[in-house]
Amino acid sequence: MHTPPFRKTRLPLKSHHRPLVLLVLAALLPLVFLSAVLGGAWLRGQQSAMEANAIARVDRLSALVDRELSAQMDALKAVAASPLLDGLAGGGTVDVVAFFEYAERVQGALPLWTTIVLSDVQGNRLVDAPFLVGGARGKVLDMDSHRRVVETGKPAVGTILRGPRGVHAFPIRVPVTRDGGLVAVLSAVVMPEGFQSLLFGNGLPPGWIAAVIDAEGRLVARAGGDPTLIGRHASETALNARRSADSGVYEGMSLEGAPTVVAFRKLPDYGWSVHFAMPRDAYRAPVANALWLAAAGALASLLMAGAFLWLLARELRLRRRQEAAREESLRLEALGRMTGGVAHDIANLLTVVMSGIAVIRRRPGDPERIIRVLPEIEGAVMRGQALMRQMAAFGRRSVYEPVPFRLQDRKAALEALLARSAGSAVDTALVVPDDLWPILADPDAMEVALLNLAVNARDAMPDGGTLTVMAENRGLPGRRGDDTGLTGDFVALAVRDTGTGIPPEHLRRIFEPFFTTKPDGKGTGLGLSQVFGFARQSGGTVTVTSTVGAGTTVTLYLPRSPTDARPG
Repeated sequence: MHTPPFRKTRLPLKSHHRPLVLLVLAALLPLVFLSAVLGGAWLRGQQSAMEANAIARVDRLSALVDRELSAQMDALKAVAASPLLDGLAGGGTVDVVAFFEYAERVQGALPLWTTIVLSDVQGNRLVDAPFLVGGARGKVLDMDSHRRVVETGKPAVGTILRGPRGVHAFPIRVPVTRDGGLVAVLSAVVMPEGFQSLLFGNGLPPGWIAAVIDAEGRLVARAGGDPTLIGRHASETALNARRSADSGVYEGMSLEGAPTVVAFRKLPDYGWSVHFAMPRDAYRAPVANALWLAAAGALASLLMAGAFLWLLARELRLRRRQEAAREESLRLEALGRMTGGVAHDIANLLTVVMSGIAVIRRRPGDPERIIRVLPEIEGAVMRGQALMRQMAAFGRRSVYEPVPFRLQDRKAALEALLARSAGSAVDTALVVPDDLWPILADPDAMEVALLNLAVNARDAMPDGGTLTVMAENRGLPGRRGDDTGLTGDFVALAVRDTGTGIPPEHLRRIFEPFFTTKPDGKGTGLGLSQVFGFARQSGGTVTVTSTVGAGTTVTLYLPRSPTDARPG
C-alpha cells in the first residue's frame, strides 16, 4: 500500500499569530515609551551631575585658596610682630640691616615671596628685602590696598600687577602696630605660582577652564586655557555674576571666545573668587541627546501604536465577520427549531379545530355539545393568533401603539384569557386594585405578553399548580443597584407560578430569541422575547426571579399614563 508523503501544513499568520503579535505590540509600546522617558531623565541627570561636579570643584578649590591666602597672611603677621620693628614706636627708626637679614631668612622659608617691603603710613618704602624694588626708593606700587590697610587697620590683599622685572605678583599687606597705634605697613609681594599649582592639581576634564580672580577682577591663576592671560581682566560676564551673588552658575564666554557654563564661588574675606568653566556644548549635549532620544522614542511609540491600532482594527473586523457568521449559523439553527415548533403548534391547534368541527358535524342539532366545543375551538384560534403575532413581531419588529387604558376595565377579559391559556389543571387568579394607575402601552400587545407568560407558566407546571397575576402601583427611584434601573411611576404586573423554576445558568438567556429548553417541536423560543421587546418599547422593563423547584416570578413594568384613561 502506497502512503503519500507527509506534508507540513503552514498555518496562516492571520489565524494563528495575530493575537500574539497584538500582545507583543501591546507589551512593547509602554516599554519603548518608558525607556525613552527614563533615558531622557538619565541624560538630564548627566547634565545635573556635570553641574554638581563643577560646584563641588569650586567649593573645594575655594577652600584651598582661602587657606593658602590665610596662611600667607598669618606668616606676614608673625613678621610684623617681630621685635626688630619695635623701634618704629613713637616715630623712631628701625635697624635696617638687622631687619634686612631677618627678611632674607623668612624668604628662604617662603619661596613664593619675592620681596618684603616695609613702608610708612604715607606709602613710602622704608626697607626692600632682598633687593630694592625698581632700583630706587619710592612709593609702593599698589597704593589702593596700602590705603585700605591704613584706613581700616586690617590686613588686605592687593591686585596682581606686572612688576619692574616683568613678573606678575600681588601684595599681601598687614598693619604694624605699636602701643595701640599704626606705625607702618608690612607687605609681602607674592608670586601666583602657588595658586596655579592648586588649579592644575585638581585634574581638570578636557576642555574645562579653572581660574582665580582677585578683588579687582584680574586673573591671578588660570588652568586649562591660555596661561599667558595672567594679570588680564576677567570677562564682564564673570564680574557681573560675582557682583550679583556670592556663588552660582552662569553662562558666558571664555577669554578665548569659547561658549561656557561656569560655576563660581566668592571668597568672603578677601573679595577673590574661583571659577570653573565647562564647554557649553558638552554641558548641553545630554539635554540635546535626551530630546533626540525622546523624539525617537515618541516616533517609535507612534509607529508601534499605529501598527497596533491597525492590527487591532483588522482583528476586530475579522472577529466581527466570524461573529456574524456564527450568529448566522445559530440563527439558521434556531429557525430550524422554530419551524419545527411552529409546525407542531399549528398542527395541535388545527387538530383541536378539526376535532371540534367533526363533533359539530356529527351532532349539528345538539346545542349543548356545540356550546361545549366552541370554547375549545375559540381557544385554539386565539392561540394561533398569538403565535402569528409572535411570528410577525419577530419578522418585522412591529412598532407598538401605546394608548392610555385602565387594567380594571379589562379584568374580566384577562381572567378568561389566563384561564384558557393556563388550562384546567392550573388555578389562576388576577388581582387588580381599584386604585391602580392607568397604563400607557399597547393593550393588545400587553395581552399577548400576558398570554405568553401564562403559557410558559402552564408548561412549567405539567402536574398543575397556581398562576397568580398581581398588579400594583410602583414608584421607582432609579438608584444604582436597582433591578429595573428605571425612575418614575410604573404599574407592575407580577406573574407568579408554582412550577419547576428556571436554573441559574438559563436565567440570563431566557429573553434571547429562539432560546428554549423545551424538546424539539415543543416551543419556538419567541414568547419571552416578545415580552421583553414589548416592555422595552413601551418605556418599561421586565425582571425575573426564580427558585428551582419552587416557581418563577416574572414582573412586567409598564409606565403610568400621565392622563386618566376613559373607561371602556
